[in-house]
Amino acid sequence: MNRQRLDIEAWRDAMLAVSGRLDSTIGGPSQSLASNTNRRRTLYGTINRREMPAMLRLHDFPDPTAHSARRINTTTSLQGLFVLNSPLMTTQAAALAARVQKAIPNDIPGQVQLAYRLLFGRPASEEDVALATEFLATKNAKTKVAPWQMYAQVLLGSNEFLFVD
Repeated sequence: MNRQRLDIEAWRDAMLAVSGRLDSTIGGPSQSLASNTNRRRTLYGTINRREMPAMLRLHDFPDPTAHSARRINTTTSLQGLFVLNSPLMTTQAAALAARVQKAIPNDIPGQVQLAYRLLFGRPASEEDVALATEFLATKNAKTKVAPWQMYAQVLLGSNEFLFVD
């Protein structure tokens, strides 16, 4: 099977699911995808034809005012900046970090294993666990973001999470 990148809708839904924040209620009114509090599947997002959310524009969502036979996938630096700076990513990373730490308290290797099973459907290798443990043990006084949240954001933005093999 050829490697395929997830569409923005599937990627957003997957982030919400692994962070434990996905609202899987069927039906109901649509909500703005620009809202950081929107936990509904992307399918229920409001699409304004003239004012499409920046998240969709950045990630190859087809123009809703024109016919589009297929999506043209691009990889741009703006997509990388979205992973680093978007409120959606930081919120999901914080929720994922909290979920993992709550499920397995005081056991960093166990937490890393759980994160890998949730995100990638596989166990973390010894090297993955060693690198994560080393990173999570460091305290950086220059940032107010917790190490687990930073690590979770890296995992959510990784190619392994964004692509399906």
